[in-house]
Amino acid sequence: MPQSKNLLLAFSCLLSLSLPSCSTSPCQPDKERFLHAYYELLDEAKQADLPVSDPAWGKYDERFRAYVEECYEVHEPAMSRRERRKFWSRSLSYYYQRYGDGVAKELKGSSRTSKRMKEAVEALWDSPEAAFDDALRGARNDWRELKSKMKEVFE
Repeated sequence: MPQSKNLLLAFSCLLSLSLPSCSTSPCQPDKERFLHAYYELLDEAKQADLPVSDPAWGKYDERFRAYVEECYEVHEPAMSRRERRKFWSRSLSYYYQRYGDGVAKELKGSSRTSKRMKEAVEALWDSPEAAFDDALRGARNDWRELKSKMKEVFE
């Protein structure tokens, strides 16, 4: 009987050691992989080109929320100020793409994600306008692409 107890204990230990590796957490083990995976998510959402009201946003929103609310603070200490500003600038771009003209209303909301974004903007930029300028600067190519699409619509 003691041998089966030891075997059971050993099996339990092995199982507990393997569980974290099976986790589906988006929080990558290092800063570089975290940022790469996060920017891939943002690019994927941009490429989907969904209307604001499309329910398909749900799959992006949940991953976005996890990166912002759970993973960011894990990797923030290893990030430079420039990396933090890029992270939040791209996050603001996502919010604008996601909520369109309702982005201000969403940022005024009480969700944990919105609160986290407001805190970051206040900490990293002199003014909210400067944060949005940075976000829009990154969207310049998107604007050119949108102009091209609009041209096709009106031709």
